[in-house]
Order: sequence, then C-alpha cells, then structure tokens
Amino acid sequence: MRNVSKHVGFVLLLALLAMLYIANAHKGERKLRRIAKLKKEVESAKSDYQEIKSSNTYSTTESQLKKKLESQGLKINSEAPILIDSEN
Repeated sequence: MRNVSKHVGFVLLLALLAMLYIANAHKGERKLRRIAKLKKEVESAKSDYQEIKSSNTYSTTESQLKKKLESQGLKINSEAPILIDSEN
C-alpha cells in the first residue's frame, strides 16, 4: 500500500501532462483547419479580382468604348484638332 501511495503524485503528473498534450494537439488541428479555410477564401477572392480586372480592362478598350458611345449618339472625331494662337 505504501508503494502505491508513493507513486500517486507521479501518476497524476503524467495524467496532467497527457491531457495538456491532447489539448495542444486539438488546438493545433483547429488552427490548421482555419488556415486551410482562409487559404481557400483568399484563392476565391484572387479569382474574383482577376475576373473583374479582366472584364474592366476589356470594357475600357477603345473599340468597346466606341460601341458604347455610338449607341448614345456620340462619334469619334476624325479630323485633327485646330490650334488657336492667342498671342496675336
């Protein structure tokens, strides 16, 4: 009986260390899952950004702007601008 009571403290210490080890492992796994989720969100946001950027670049090309402006009744001036000399 004396032998068992002598080692109870050591057994409790080992049990406490085991519980801390398990808790730490679970916390680490939760963080890894969250990091993976955030990486997927970043990839999705990058994809959306590239799509919007591409669409915006295409819609602001000269030919696309010409089509939009012609539908509103505006046209591109084919003549060169006239320079006015104001020093005379």
